[in-house]
Amino acid sequence: MNLKLFPSDTSVLIQGMTGKEGQRMAQWLIGSGVRVVAGVTPGKGGQEVGGRPIFNTVAEARETISNIYVSCVVVPPSRVLEAVMSALEAGITIVNILTEQVPVYDVIRMREKARECGAIILGPSSVGYLQFPRFRIGYLGGEHPFDQLKEGSLAVLSTSGGMTNEIIMALARHGMGIRFAMALGGDRIIGYTLEDAILFAESEPSVKAVALFMEPGRAILSRLLDGSFVFQKPTVLFLAGAVLDRLPRGIPYGHAGTILNEDDRSVSEVRKGLREKGIRCASTMSEFLELCRNI
Repeated sequence: MNLKLFPSDTSVLIQGMTGKEGQRMAQWLIGSGVRVVAGVTPGKGGQEVGGRPIFNTVAEARETISNIYVSCVVVPPSRVLEAVMSALEAGITIVNILTEQVPVYDVIRMREKARECGAIILGPSSVGYLQFPRFRIGYLGGEHPFDQLKEGSLAVLSTSGGMTNEIIMALARHGMGIRFAMALGGDRIIGYTLEDAILFAESEPSVKAVALFMEPGRAILSRLLDGSFVFQKPTVLFLAGAVLDRLPRGIPYGHAGTILNEDDRSVSEVRKGLREKGIRCASTMSEFLELCRNI
């Protein structure tokens, strides 16, 4: 399935909506104008959260409320596989997984099922997706994002939820607007990849340029360096992690699981190689913002 921009009135379902995190997500999404229509928690059917009905299953929710195809999953790691499988089997085509520390084997099974169903999984460990004029899933942008951010023609793509938020807020402070932003999730195996997100941004006519954040060790860096992957729209790449050059290789670092032995080149060497390819590559936030301003 190819991702497309969402109508602002898109209906959203929250799985795990009766839990503490699910209730907070419902409050934030509803408060920012998102059309949250229902929640799902097995055994809690008949309750309400924020004036929205709770159902026992996703299938039951979709039978009762038509035109739901987007779900946010906010459940413990051990319950994510069951929640996502039930969503996909019920016909949900876009699933955002906020939960961290989901077992890798479970992610592989969910990804295979999504491909069978023609669906898209954003995450795990994804704080979501935000799009102007007024749509989002997850926590991306904070509690009142559309009051703080600016609308524009820049797509922001990142493997880090924290850095996605940092970048879109910094862009707004410097007078730059976005069309949409996407936090893909920093796990080693995710549903929707950086390559998928870049191709989506490049296919969208309203996106004029792409702002991209990633950590060292990503496979796409080697593809950019050998020319097997080429940006089709003006792109600024923020490659963080120079400090990792001083650390031992062969060990995962940070929440993104960056593994340095995937590439013998240092971070500074990778940056240099990218720049020699004509790719705008920043090493600091200030440099990144300046490149975005002049793109």
